[in-house]
Amino acid sequence: MSDQALLVLAIFVATAVLVLAFTSPLTGADRASRRRLRGRIAALSRQVVEEERVSLARQTYLERLTPAERKLEQQPALAPIIKLLQQAGIDLPAYRLVAFSLGAALLALLITPLFASSAALVLGIIITVAVLPFGWLAYRKRKRLEEFEAQLPDGLAMLARTLRAGLPLSQALQIISQEHPGPVGREFGIIFNEINYGGDLRTALMAMLERIPSISVMALSTAILIQRETGGNLAEAVDRLEKTIRERFHFQRHLKTLTAANMTSAKIVALLPLLMAMGMELISPGHLTPMLESAAGREVLWWTIGLVVVGFFWVRHMAKIKV
Repeated sequence: MSDQALLVLAIFVATAVLVLAFTSPLTGADRASRRRLRGRIAALSRQVVEEERVSLARQTYLERLTPAERKLEQQPALAPIIKLLQQAGIDLPAYRLVAFSLGAALLALLITPLFASSAALVLGIIITVAVLPFGWLAYRKRKRLEEFEAQLPDGLAMLARTLRAGLPLSQALQIISQEHPGPVGREFGIIFNEINYGGDLRTALMAMLERIPSISVMALSTAILIQRETGGNLAEAVDRLEKTIRERFHFQRHLKTLTAANMTSAKIVALLPLLMAMGMELISPGHLTPMLESAAGREVLWWTIGLVVVGFFWVRHMAKIKV
């Protein structure tokens, strides 16, 4: 492997790791909390939803496809991708996303060898191109969840007002879906359509909980189901829940602001060695060649990249506060 190829490969590895860290969907929630939330959602789903039942929204979506597309879309291997698409709020068949990813990888396989002689570099670019659509999908999912959390208090306030006006829950959901833009209006509209076409409220709420894996949605679903089974003032319960969620959202925003400086410092410190190496190579071509020509220099280079990545994740871990 030539020295230039080694340098390019080192820069590519460091950049890919840092980009993955910056766009990771795990930002803002630790892994243990996410596992606990998924476990609770699965437990609720097993209690109240039969595994063979399919929501009316899902049935309507499948009916729009051709028989061949429907058969592809119902493959068990595509289930995680379908769930990710639903959570991201994107109406796209899962098989098309997989086909696009494979097509992009094939295109990279044909083009990359024209300007890259290193097999490792070619393989890295192909894998990166193939994974990018799913990374973008995870990013959209995280952004949609954040947008939903930000809009939910206003949606609950509107829901409480309409319930106090004497309207039933289904009609209140319809009004919110018509008047409230964004993911909150869309999700409440899906619930209204499920109920309006003869679906079960419990099933519709659990389906929304699958699309929006959030503690706030779990609390809302629990409040509605308890009120339906035991009675009570749903408007008052929704009003208290709205105030609690709004205060929780403001606290999380304040906490994110306090830790933003540390996260920015970690990103700058992680990128600085890479930017300096690239700048020196551009200003003075061949400046790093003596280091790359020796085995000790290459070993130092890889140790430097590894320590920078470990340091970034360590600072990132310290800056995150578990709430």
